[in-house]
This record gives sequence, C-alpha cells and structure tokens, in this order.
Amino acid sequence: MSDPVSPATTARPSIVESFALIACGVILPLVTLGVELTTGMNAEVFFDPLPTALHVLLVALVPFANLAALASLRFGSTAHLGKLALANGCAIGVALFYAVLFLPIMPLALAGVMWFGLGLLPLAPLIALIVAIRLGWLLAHAALAVQTRARPWRGLALGIAALLALELQVTVTRIGMQMATWGSPETRLQGVRLLRAVGSNDVLLRLCYVRSGVATDMVGFLFHMVHRVDPEDARKVYYQVTGTPFNAAPAPVTLRARGRFFGTGEFDLEQGGEAVGGKLRGLSLASSRLDGSLDADAALGYVEWTLVLRNEAPREREARAQIALPPGAVVSRLTLWIDGEERDAAFGGRAKVRQAYESVVRRNRDPALVTTAGSGRVALQLFPVPAKGEMKVRVGMTLPLALQSPREGLLGLPYFHERNFELAPGLRHAVWIESKSPLRGELARSTRAAQAHGLRADLEDERLGLPASAIVAERGGTLTAWAPDGRSSGDVVRQVLSARRVAVPKRLVVVVDGSLAMREAAARVAQLISRVPPGIPTELLVADDEVIDTTADASSSAALARRIERFDYRGGHDNVAALARGLDRASAEEGGALLWIHGPQPVLLMTAEALLQRLERLAEPPAWYELQVQPGVNLIGEKLDGAAALVSLREPDLRRLIASWRRGGTQWIAERERVKADRAGTLRARDKTSDHLARLWASDEVALMLRERRSRDEAIALARRYQLVTPVSGAVVLENRQQYDAAGLEPVAPGTVPTVPEPETWALIAAVLAALAYAYRRRLLEPGAAAA
Repeated sequence: MSDPVSPATTARPSIVESFALIACGVILPLVTLGVELTTGMNAEVFFDPLPTALHVLLVALVPFANLAALASLRFGSTAHLGKLALANGCAIGVALFYAVLFLPIMPLALAGVMWFGLGLLPLAPLIALIVAIRLGWLLAHAALAVQTRARPWRGLALGIAALLALELQVTVTRIGMQMATWGSPETRLQGVRLLRAVGSNDVLLRLCYVRSGVATDMVGFLFHMVHRVDPEDARKVYYQVTGTPFNAAPAPVTLRARGRFFGTGEFDLEQGGEAVGGKLRGLSLASSRLDGSLDADAALGYVEWTLVLRNEAPREREARAQIALPPGAVVSRLTLWIDGEERDAAFGGRAKVRQAYESVVRRNRDPALVTTAGSGRVALQLFPVPAKGEMKVRVGMTLPLALQSPREGLLGLPYFHERNFELAPGLRHAVWIESKSPLRGELARSTRAAQAHGLRADLEDERLGLPASAIVAERGGTLTAWAPDGRSSGDVVRQVLSARRVAVPKRLVVVVDGSLAMREAAARVAQLISRVPPGIPTELLVADDEVIDTTADASSSAALARRIERFDYRGGHDNVAALARGLDRASAEEGGALLWIHGPQPVLLMTAEALLQRLERLAEPPAWYELQVQPGVNLIGEKLDGAAALVSLREPDLRRLIASWRRGGTQWIAERERVKADRAGTLRARDKTSDHLARLWASDEVALMLRERRSRDEAIALARRYQLVTPVSGAVVLENRQQYDAAGLEPVAPGTVPTVPEPETWALIAAVLAALAYAYRRRLLEPGAAAA
C-alpha cells in the first residue's frame, strides 16, 4: 500500500528516521522523566530538575509534542500545523532550557554513556532538543507546502517564559543569597532583607545541604556558577532570614523522599565534628529513662539518663545531641554498651579525649564522647549507630538541689537543647526518682520502692525542661553535710548551707535577642523585667540587624518591659555586638550586672573575640546571667565556655533572683571546702553523705581555677582525678585497651563510678537502719540502762 498523497509529503521523514526520532525524542525523554521521578538520582547528586508538578508537566510536553508532530508528518495531516508548530516551539524552549542547565555535567555524562547507558540520561534534554529542532524544520516545510503560517517562535517564547515564571521566586532567592553572602556589610544586610520579604524558605533550606537539590532557575544558576554558596554560609543566612536553625526543619523533600538511588541516604557533613547538624533520616531515639537518687538533707543527688538510639538507615550513623543539665550539675559518668557489655569512660583533657574520639571514628569503631558545650550543657556524640541496629549509652550527672527554703530542695530534669535524631513515635521519657525523704511533683505520681520514697512519670520530650517537671524533695532543715574524700587520703569535704543577703546590682544591663525565637516568650520576659526593683538603674539593648538602645526612651523597668513585649521580633540576629556593648555598660560601675535573654544562637555571624578580650582584660567582670527561652544550640555560650562566669538560669530561677533583689532579699548558698579530717571539727554521723559531695567540690574548684586563670594543666588533673566533664576535660569510651593506650588515656577503675542505688540497696539500707533503731530501743529498755 502506498503512502497517502499530500502537499506535505515532501516533509515526511523516512521510516528509519521516524524510528530514530521516536527513540531519541519520545522514548528517551519519557524514560529519563520516569527514572528521575522514581529515584531522584539527579536531585540527590546535583540539583532537582523537577521541583514542582508544573515542572513535570512542562518536561512531559517535550516527548508528547515530538510524538504529535511526528505522527502528523508521517500521515500527511495538515489540519493542525499551526498548533503543532506552537507546541513544537514550546518543546524546543523547554528542551533548550534543560540542555543549558545540564551543560556543566555533560562531560560526565559522555564519560558515563558506556556505564549501563546511564550517561544518556543527562544528555536526554540535548538529544530531545535536536529532535524537536528537526521536527520543527519538517513542520515548517510542510506548512510552506500548503501555504499556511506556522509560528514556532511563539511557542519557544511561551515555553521559556513559563519556566522562568515558575522559577521567579527561586531566582530572586538565589540572587538574594548571593547578596547575603558576598559583598559589603550593607549589601549583605540588603540581601537578608530581600530574602525575608520575597525569598523561598524551601530553596534556602536546600542550599544548607551538600546535595542540596536546588532547582532549575537559569538566572540563579548563572549566579551560582560565578559564586557558589557554601552550605555553612547558607545556614547562617537561613537563620538570619527565618530565625530558626536549618536543622529544625525537615530535610528537603527530594533528599527525604526521592533520593533513593544510591541507597545510602543523605551525606552527614558534621560526622566526627563538634556541630550537631541536621536530623538524619532513619536515626531515632528508641527509648529513654531517667533514674535518680537524692539526698535531700545534703542538698545533692545523682541522675542517670539512659538512651537507646535506633538506626533504620542502610549505613552507619553518628548520633549527636546537646543536653541541658540541671542547674549546677556536672557529668560524672559515661557508659557505652559494646557487644552487650557496659564500658565506662576515661576522663582526660578536652583536646585529648576529642582527638581519641575522632581517630576512632575514622576507623569506624565504637566510641562515645561527652564534652561541655557552654554553661550548663554538654555535647554527646556516639558512633557508629549500626545500620539496622541500636546503640545504648548512659550519662550520669552529679547535681546540687536548688534550695527554695531550708525545708525544700528542687531538682530540675535534663533535656535536649538540640539533636540530629528524631523521636520514636509515641516515645515518653520514663522518669523514676528515689529519696529517703518525701518527694512531690506536678507531673509525677508517688510510688514506694523498698521503703524509699519515689516519684515516677512518663513525660513527652517537650515537657522535660518545663518548670512543672521539677521535683521537690522535703528536707529536715539540716544545714551541714560531709563526706570522706576517697581521692585524697585523710581529707573530708564539708558543706555548709547558709542564707546570704543577695548583692543587689548597682546597674543592670539587659540584652534581649531580637530574633523570632523570642516572640512567644516576649510577654513572659516582659513580666519578669517589670519586677526589677525601681532602685536599680536598668538599661535595655536589643540585638537586631543593628544594636538598638531603647534606654533613653524609657524611665522605668515597667516602661522597658513594655518595649520588650511590643518589639517586632523577626529573623535571626547575632548577639555578639550587643553583648560587647552590654559588658562595657555593666562594667562601667562596680557592682554592675548583665542579664542576657535570648533564643538559640545556632550561628556566629561574627567571632566572639570582642567578648573574650573584655573578659580577659576586665579586672572584675560584672555578674553575668543568661536565660535561654527556647531549647537550641548556643554557639556564643560555647565560645565563652570556661572564660566567663556565666550563670545559666531557667525562668523560675530568674524570677527568684529578681525577687531577691528587693530590700532584705536572701539566697541559700552552699559552701564546700576540703579539709583534713582531724581539723574538720565535730562530724555527726547523721550528716554523712555520698562522695558526690566531693565531686561537687571539685567541680567548683575547677571553675574557680579557670576564673582566676590558674594553671590549666592543674585544672585538667583535678577534673580527671574526680572523673568530671568540665570546660577543660571530657569523657570518652573506646572499644579496647589498645585504643586507650594509643590515646594516652586510662579508663576509670571498677568501683569508682557513681551509680543509682538499686531497689534492693534501698531495702538493705532500710533494714540496717531499722535494726540499729531496734537495738538502740532495746538498750534503752534494758534494766539499768537509765542509770548507766
């Protein structure tokens, strides 16, 4: 049968050419589209060519326009040549756009053509473009033969315009990112403000990751080629624009849902480093328990937090977290389960334990590391959490009880400031605290365990740090306690509790973070500041894009409080400049105080050297308090770790502090000293407590040595002897003795680590006390006992 006769017959492609055009212009683009949609191969490695459904439709237009044009030419149909030319022009525009976009990786594609043909996928836009141009030429000849008008250039403009319109916000975001990371301070600030106004947070988030999946905008792509934005810089800008750290948001969709081709999940840029980083897919906290024992009369206790991490990913992962400690607490134990056995940590200088950890991480072995991460918090790192497996760790904390009165001691619970793992669905932290004296708590219920008083609670993660989660222990009013110092022969540590008149600041400088994280807490903070006594001169500095001094516009603490409540909190801001000015103001007069109220500080936009210089040069730095209103990393606090006597407060602590500034205000203080047993005076047996008292003394002594700039080596030696994690020391668990020897570390000796008494231990204590009481009573009742 002969081909149909038509004026367009001269433009009809041959059968061989038709098969080639179908293979290269229809089948290859459709296969490429399907592979990218199902695997996210390109999005995982380079960029996301299909960020929205509209992008998918435009890309799908190319093979279908090619197929329609080829069918019309083969069958000699001339009815819709104008519409086919318009669709062909649109296909040429879309294919041209993607061909240029893929141009930088085409050399890799050509090299990979022989590797199972996968190199053809990045070449598909260029090949489809060639086919579309060939079909457009044939359509033009067919239109010329029937003397009709075909306008493919309109379709070309339409296709490119559609893509550019889809990417307009993305393009503006990429340009704003360039401005915010490159140029003068004024240009950077303009870039940040542009991004706050019209930027795409999704694109900003993608740029925070190594394999970002950034999308297809051409103008932004050209800017990206001129100046590539580093993920670290992108994370700073993301915080400035949104006011939240990048890892507080779920990873971009292409990294979570479609990035399956390589089967390894996203790359962990922070592995082995000090930053917590973004949450890792498949890594979660499977279970959590907090066990503690309190000696309320000695105003101290010990809490162990046991965590089980689960990794569902197909590769090993490092778990990282920052933990807020109870006020005044110090980590005194770290245990890792290796092959089902408990291994306790070695304590040593901070640099030495970190070096040991990093060297073992590089060899994919089993280390755990704890170091301080600023005032009142520690960083925990575990590696490797095995693929499709679990890792179990325990962190022990020695802590003082905060005294609300001689009859009550308060225990605040630890909580996460930041973590790179999710929580298992429905996870609750199982809390069980025991004491020889009665306990009570708003969120816990009383229990009895072997004659001991106890409280038990199952708390959601967000409740751990709340004031309502605190536990109150009843005290007998005892003001003295002592314990033998097992690490210093013949010495005892003695503690005396006393009510001291609080030193009222002669000048109070309040530095408030102007970031978005403060918005929800502004009313509560304003209420606290309104309670500052009228007799204390108070100044207010707000850390915004620039430091805002509102002191001159307000005449009282109530007026300053209104300023705090009504301020427009937005974005994220660096607090260093405001703190430097605040230190200058607070130290201008002897007896000044600095109060820093802030949200998380996940990035440093400028170094903390200005603060460190002031702290080193000031003969008597002012009292410095901080209140963080929302959990999260505090890089400024980390930089000041050990250099500043920074007192971390929770909201109830700040409320009590401000109340104590009123005339006649007092505060309960624990004074601890180490003395020779023969010079300690009368030591009553009933005042004896555990060796946690010696650990608290050693922690105080290390802090004093750092403030007085005494020998750092002596401070490290003291912390190591008492097995404490301090600004100069850390704890690391290694897999075997050879690794400890190579690192120059000595694991703690068995029997020297603190423990929470088991129920049977409490039973034994209770039985012994009952036996002693019974024997004493019988002795009193024996004939002649009274006469004796």
